[in-house]
Amino acid sequence: MARSNTSEQAADSKRTRSLEGSVYKKGDVWFARVRYTDSDGRRREKKRTCDTLAQAKTKKRDLIDEIANEAAGRKTYRDLDKYFRREYVHTARFVGGKRVSGYRTTLSGIRHYLDGLLDHFGDKWIDEITYSDLYDLKRDLETTPIKVTDDDPIGRPRSVSETNHFLRYARRIFNVAIEQGWLTVNPFKRGRPLIQNSFETERTRILTADEETRLLAACTGKREHLRPLIIFALETACRRGEINALRWSAVDLKQRTIRIDAANSKTLKERLVPITNRLRETLVQLRGNTLNPNARVFQTGDTKKAFHTARTAAGLPDIHFHDLRHTAITRMLQKNIPQALVMKISGHTQIKTFLRYVNQTPESIFEIAKKLDEVA
Repeated sequence: MARSNTSEQAADSKRTRSLEGSVYKKGDVWFARVRYTDSDGRRREKKRTCDTLAQAKTKKRDLIDEIANEAAGRKTYRDLDKYFRREYVHTARFVGGKRVSGYRTTLSGIRHYLDGLLDHFGDKWIDEITYSDLYDLKRDLETTPIKVTDDDPIGRPRSVSETNHFLRYARRIFNVAIEQGWLTVNPFKRGRPLIQNSFETERTRILTADEETRLLAACTGKREHLRPLIIFALETACRRGEINALRWSAVDLKQRTIRIDAANSKTLKERLVPITNRLRETLVQLRGNTLNPNARVFQTGDTKKAFHTARTAAGLPDIHFHDLRHTAITRMLQKNIPQALVMKISGHTQIKTFLRYVNQTPESIFEIAKKLDEVA
């Protein structure tokens, strides 16, 4: 691209003299290459492939500009992503029982969102990312289906909640750029809110007794390891992360209690969970001859794909693992366990959040009708 501005040409000339740029051909491919010394005094090289000599010359000039921008302190989104992963994406660290950094959720899930954002923004300069770019990101997320398994040719639509998760991580990353002085304004603030929580659909799905039987019956063969995991979730209302982090030292089969450590709880508060007869039998079989109290109760790793296969085999494609928590809480309330006690067991501290898990069933509505008849 030709430039008419004399000062720009002079600046380009100065940068060119301080860098080693060249173009060459290897086979049928042209290459643009620029060698330079970075801020740490190490020799570096940037190289790009091109189809023609003209493209290679243009790309060499672009590489020289790119290196000059880097020397001036500008950051690409890839630079920002690398910094964020290094400084922020690690297992939660606690001081005095309070989380000071890191995440308590599974890091692979966080990296999934970061990978998607990196694929979208790539090497774009962060100070050139606009509100319009974020809007395009949101539209891409909303229109791109998710493939749960490799053999799924179509996939399923992405939910509003999943789209919002991507946007929340993007907003957090740009805030980090501001904290580091690499950006002056978060592009999210240059337009209307892109994250709309009110549009997220609150799930109210719970399993009936028949559906539970079908789901457990599908946990055979390669999916047999899911059976104790599902029973545990249905009997305790524990969150997935709490289940994954549970160790045998927190399980008291004699007193029939399970201690959920504060560090593994979403609310950072320790609590006790009761062990029912069915859960006790399951845990006894699962423990076997394990004597190490620090061993994890469930050592199955990522079970997302196995659960997807099991629910499909059971004819329950709309069931999510978190629905087991909904089901457990609903069943506790149906057993007339006081709401306050159920909140203690489930680990809820806010009544507003807890009420999202209080779901109606045909059986519970019928029981209400019977009680109303008794009053009359």
